[in-house]
Amino acid sequence: MLALRSLLVISALDGHALTAAARSAADAVVIDLARPAIVGKRVEARALAVKHAKAIAKTGRPVFARVADTRSHEMEADLDALVGEWLTALVLSGTEVPQDARDADVQIRKREMRLGLTPGGIRLIPEIDSAEGLSALPRILDAVDRHAAVALSAEGLRVDLRLGERASALYDHAMADIAIHADTARLPWVLTLDAHRPEWAALPTRAHDFGAAGVALHHETATRGMNALFTPDPTEVAIARVMMTEWEQVRASGTWTGVVAGEVVEAPTTDRIVDRRTVRRARALIALADAVEHRERVR
Repeated sequence: MLALRSLLVISALDGHALTAAARSAADAVVIDLARPAIVGKRVEARALAVKHAKAIAKTGRPVFARVADTRSHEMEADLDALVGEWLTALVLSGTEVPQDARDADVQIRKREMRLGLTPGGIRLIPEIDSAEGLSALPRILDAVDRHAAVALSAEGLRVDLRLGERASALYDHAMADIAIHADTARLPWVLTLDAHRPEWAALPTRAHDFGAAGVALHHETATRGMNALFTPDPTEVAIARVMMTEWEQVRASGTWTGVVAGEVVEAPTTDRIVDRRTVRRARALIALADAVEHRERVR
């Protein structure tokens, strides 16, 4: 599992910001080849993207690339430039239908094989930025086994549905949908904030309330705050670890249900049922906490 508390998104044309990103506090740096400013400058953008992706990866920071959607006829050239041992994940902009994920998966796999990389090693993050994509999300997630997470673009949704400043209920609805479908697929999800809007000030906290793993943003100044907001609660992690120990004892005894009752120092009054469903969630929380801990160590 990847630590996704803060994803710093930087235009592939912004050489200064990409140089500074080698010291970013973000959990990952996303080099953006899909924003409108790239159109007409793709050759330059791809060359800069490769140069900085290699440099950032050498610092131990995960490098993601946000590439053009499959309908743009630019995705394959983006992949030709960015796929390499330095790339951790690919954010597929404008994902609307299952075939988008399938096409991206096939093209990534071709390049992995050509370069001698581990098949499936470069993960895929479909970015949902439309009502159509939101509606098709369950089928998109079923389409391939390369998914690492799901991203919901607030700006894309605003433009697609022509939302005004008082559309907070619809953002909540979209986040709830993403949360349910991502959890069903056993995947984390992140909220992408593409612009500064006063009405979006509370969206990161709302996303946290809906179970998001983090936020993708465009300014380094916000990364530490997002890291603090989305770091797993230490008490919940401690409880999860005790639950896993209890589960091993439960299964060794030939039963399927147990209870953690007052055994966690951090939460001595907490009682938790231990069964297959709660253990699945405990295992996911531990994996996330371990990913965050690893990220902090190599920062």
